[in-house]
Amino acid sequence: MAFRISDTVSNRAWGDVDKSKIWQRLKQGLADGEAGAAEAVREVYAVVKATVDENLTEADCWGPHHEVREDGTVVLNRAGLIAAAAALAGARAEPNLTPEQMARARQHLLRHYRQLEMPAPASLTGEMTAVQATVSGEMRVEDVPVAPWADLEALKAGDPDPMEVVVEIPAGRSKRGWNYTPKALQRIVGEVMTQGLPGFLGHQKPEDVDHEFPTPVTHWVGALWKDGKAYFRGVIDKSAADLKRWIRGKVVRTVSIFGIPTLEQVAGETNVVDYQPLSIDWTPLGRAGMPTAVVAIGEMDQIVEGVKTMSWRELVTQLKTMLASGDVTRAQILSELGWNAQDVAGEIDPGWLKQVNGAAEILEKVRETLKATGETDVVKVAMQAAKDAETLGKVKQVLGVTGEMDVVQVAQDAAKVVADARKAQHEALVNEVVSQKVAGEMAQALVKKLLQVPTGATKEQVAGEIDKLLADETVKAAIGKFYIDKPPVIGSSNNQQPTGLRVKRQAI
Repeated sequence: MAFRISDTVSNRAWGDVDKSKIWQRLKQGLADGEAGAAEAVREVYAVVKATVDENLTEADCWGPHHEVREDGTVVLNRAGLIAAAAALAGARAEPNLTPEQMARARQHLLRHYRQLEMPAPASLTGEMTAVQATVSGEMRVEDVPVAPWADLEALKAGDPDPMEVVVEIPAGRSKRGWNYTPKALQRIVGEVMTQGLPGFLGHQKPEDVDHEFPTPVTHWVGALWKDGKAYFRGVIDKSAADLKRWIRGKVVRTVSIFGIPTLEQVAGETNVVDYQPLSIDWTPLGRAGMPTAVVAIGEMDQIVEGVKTMSWRELVTQLKTMLASGDVTRAQILSELGWNAQDVAGEIDPGWLKQVNGAAEILEKVRETLKATGETDVVKVAMQAAKDAETLGKVKQVLGVTGEMDVVQVAQDAAKVVADARKAQHEALVNEVVSQKVAGEMAQALVKKLLQVPTGATKEQVAGEIDKLLADETVKAAIGKFYIDKPPVIGSSNNQQPTGLRVKRQAI
């Protein structure tokens, strides 16, 4: 038996369809290896979140909208399609799908709506927001921040005629009558700043979004939310020379945000409370959408537009004039050139930059060594080090060394020599005092073992510690045994000398 996807449509009430039975039939087909089973699974559900094989679970499948007959025939259910589209729009609850999975589900369901020639809901087609554009100068290109991920220098590389634009979209009502909330527009701003959006000449077909990638003519690289308006900064691609001419000639001044809105009905009005943007595209005038405007074109266009090409000296002179008037700042120039402080410092004074970088490395090593978390800790240590700098210089002169590493090595060697000398001096002092206080090698050895005197103690301190030991009854008894004669061996003759050692008794 094999699965077959039919072109027929069922008008059976979706509530009368046993969804668990549909899954069981598909699961059995996968387990038995029936032909077409995997294709049937992908057709029955709006999106499948895992690999289609015998390990697939029902939880991996979302949005059923087909019936499956016992003979394996797969039939689209009209009511099931409508129910799946409503569920995707959040009619019952927010679907447990990633943005990529939601996009795939939309394209799948939209294909069936077109197959049935039914008007698709806005949650599947997306709202296209078009803009009447005028160059107003309200927001300069430089005023809109570039996203952290963007590399303007690389985008403009090799382009003899670079151009940037800023478009503006206010919160409010679109021509369709939908009310775009600040939250929805801020979501689009966040998308551009997080990963950017492409811009095409016209919108893609919704069914092509998940697999097609047209050549972008604009790269949206920055965004700003200010005073109830969203501003988007775009770089016109090097390949789009015609578009640059059209924008300058003001025959193209409309952009349209293409994406998927989240709608909310309040008091008979449709509010767009969230938005998943896919692209910000250039479209013909008069299309339905939000009232937006092209508010700025990059200053670079004015420099390169003329018939006469400016020399670099003329460009510098113009930049100086703009700097003096406040039309541009040094930071903006460096940002447009893609330079940072190190690049500039390295060109102007490489020696100074080397010193700064070396100082930064040393500071970081100092912080790591000191386990310091704040600059204050490092400053305290630096101040103390400054006080000792003169002494360090004298030490280096006496030792005849030139580098800090030599000083450290010599100091380490000297410290070891000093430590060994102190230890030897300490041992000699202990031996001297013990020999004066205690008679007999064995008794002296015992006292040395019991004696606890820190290195560097004075002769009086050592003597005092020995007196404390000798005053201890246990120690006194132990030492006293070293001075007792051993008794004669039993059974020896009267004139036989005892075999034990004889020591002189001495009061302690």
